[in-house]
Order: sequence, then structure tokens, then C-alpha cells
Amino acid sequence: MKFIEAMNERVDSSFIGKFFQIKERGSSFSTELAGATATFLTMAYILAVNPRILADSGGPCVVDPDDPAGIFGESYGECLEKIKQQYVTATAIGSMVGCLLMGLVANLPIALAPGMGMNAYFTYSVVGFRGTGSVSYQAACTAVMIEGAIFFVLALTGLRYRIIRLIPEPVRIATPAGIGAFLAHLGLQTAEGIGAVVGDIATAVTLGGCPPEKQTKLVAWDDLCRLEGICVPSDNYTCDVEGGIMTSGRTWLGLLGMMIIAVALGYRSKLSFIYGIALVTIVSWFRNTAVTYFPDDDAGNARFDYFKKVVDITGLDMIITPFTSDLANAGSLSLQCFTLISWTPLELYLALPLRWESLTKRATSQSQLKLTLSMLFPQCLDPSLVFLRLHPTSRVELVWKLERRPG
Repeated sequence: MKFIEAMNERVDSSFIGKFFQIKERGSSFSTELAGATATFLTMAYILAVNPRILADSGGPCVVDPDDPAGIFGESYGECLEKIKQQYVTATAIGSMVGCLLMGLVANLPIALAPGMGMNAYFTYSVVGFRGTGSVSYQAACTAVMIEGAIFFVLALTGLRYRIIRLIPEPVRIATPAGIGAFLAHLGLQTAEGIGAVVGDIATAVTLGGCPPEKQTKLVAWDDLCRLEGICVPSDNYTCDVEGGIMTSGRTWLGLLGMMIIAVALGYRSKLSFIYGIALVTIVSWFRNTAVTYFPDDDAGNARFDYFKKVVDITGLDMIITPFTSDLANAGSLSLQCFTLISWTPLELYLALPLRWESLTKRATSQSQLKLTLSMLFPQCLDPSLVFLRLHPTSRVELVWKLERRPG
């Protein structure tokens, strides 16, 4: 404890402590370090999920005309793996830039990273799975660029606030719950989750958790599969055929991590999330176990080889300039631009990973606190009726009473 106190005092008197006003805000370096670690561990999933979802769009990959498997061919799959690695780098860079701007420029304890929701809409509704949608990947990226430029103008002119005021209050309140349920569903699924929820022919999804030897891969029943027998399995699978429901070690390891977090929260531990996430992560590193993330197969060996590099920065040559001036399907493109512009304000209502002590200590009076919150949420609510409470368990309980501004 004396070492921690001495470290906190040394940091408080340093340039970093004075710049971030750690002591003035009633916090300490050890508190901020624990909060930052928990925030990073709970946000790091985006490094795996975001590249996987965006890679499903096919990116700039082109189908080999000599490969009868088409978008399920080997050459196309190799291109997707390269795209996925580049998206990992792009996701990390985007998060780094956002966090640096928020910390160094805004001086607020808020971590930023690419959000879920819009990436799934971009992939599965706009471009389509592996480019099977009505809009090409290049045109969709152009739409995103146009949307960003329009949104920048709306923010500068103040029109963004007026547009957001038109969103019904029930939609504003329901959006965080809906996106939270979507993220929980992703975590329970088979792609990068614990596999507790799997595909089902009759009900779309059902209870899973079967081990690899009991998994029945789902395939696209297209002409190539039906007539020539070339069926490429997907990442999704079902447990209905072979059984073995809820017997997978990976599923139970994930549930164990959730239970550890819940128990630690019950004991009001500030490191509860770190305990659960760290245990599951470290245990899954060991090979030749039923819960390993690196099984003894081609996919597992490829993951382990990539993991052993520790630090690996890939180029961004395949995704850096995927724009086009050939906007043949202008009507559909305009619709996607409008949808992206409409979606962006709603994503603001996601629960922000922040240390509430640091934010409240930034303001020494109620008026200054209101001003601080007005800077954070200028376009959507009256901050005089915002209540945030940080429990001793480090849970952030967010209760918003939204009211329209007068006039």
C-alpha cells in the first residue's frame, strides 16, 4: 500500500498528473490505471469482431473466374484473411487516434473505438455477404465518406442538434438497450463468442454449446452445392444432429468467466471485470486442451503463428482507398447514405466506458458539472437531469432522464 501511495504522489506531482488534474479531480493514478485496464479488456473484443464482420463484406477481393467455388473458393478465402488482418490494424489505429484526441485534447476519461451496429449494417445490408448485395464495396465506402462529410457540416452548422430533436424519446431510450442486447447476442454466438447460441433450421437460433466433434456445419444450398456437390461450410453450425448440447469446454469457460465477474461484483471488487476476463483469456492460451483458442488444426495453427508475433502491423494497401466515382446505382446509394446519417446519432446513446469520479471531480460546482455534461452531450439532452452513479463494485449504472430543451 505504501508503494502505491508513493507512486500516486509521484504521479500527482509530475507533468502527467498536473495535465490530467488527477489529484484535483479526486482520483489517483492507481484508480485510473485500474479503470483503464478494465475498460481496455472490455473493449478489446472489437479488435476481433469488427474485422470479422467487415471481412464478411468481401472487401475489394475479386472472385477467381477459374475457381468454380466462387466466393467460397480458396483464393477468395485467402484474400479475406489478408483483409481481416488489415482491418485489425485499421481498427486499432482508429481506436488509438480517438482515445488520444479524447484524452489529450478534450481531457476527458472516455475511451473511443469503432462501434458495433453500423459495421453489421454496412456488411450485411449494404454490401451483402461477400459482395452479394445491391451496392458494391467501393460504392458503399464512398457512401460512408459522403456521410462523414455531410455529418461534419451538420455538426458545424448546428443542424445536427435540430435533427436529433426530431428523434422520438422512446427511440432514444430504447437504443442503448437494443444495441446492448445485440452485443450480448454476438458474444453468445459461434463466430467470436462462446457458442452458447447456434443456428437452427426451424427457429433460426437455439441453445448450443456442443464440442467441435458434435458440430454440424451449415452450408449455402446453392446450385453449386446442389448440382455438383461442392458445398463450403460456414462458421455457423447446429447441434441438433449430433447432440452434445452444453457439453463444450469453451462454452463453460465463458460462462465461468461471467460467474467470476458476478461474484466479484457481489463482493464489491473494483477489479471484478479484470479477474473474469484475464482468467478466461489466459486459460484459453494453453494448447492441447478442450478450451484452447489454438486447436491442433490448420486454423488453430494459423492463429497461434499470428499470436506468437505479439506485435505485427500489416499494411493497409487493400483498404486505404476503396472509393469510386462510378455510382451506377445512385438511388440505392442515396438511401444508404441517408440511413448511415440517421444511424450515427443513435449510436451516441451507447453506455460510455468512463470513470465517473474523474468526470464529477472535474466540476467543482453544480453549474460547472452541468457545463461539462453540456459539452459531452450538447445535441441530445438537458444535462441538468442526468444522474450517473458509480458503485463501489465499479459497475456504472447509467440512468438518464431525457427532456427536450425548451424553445
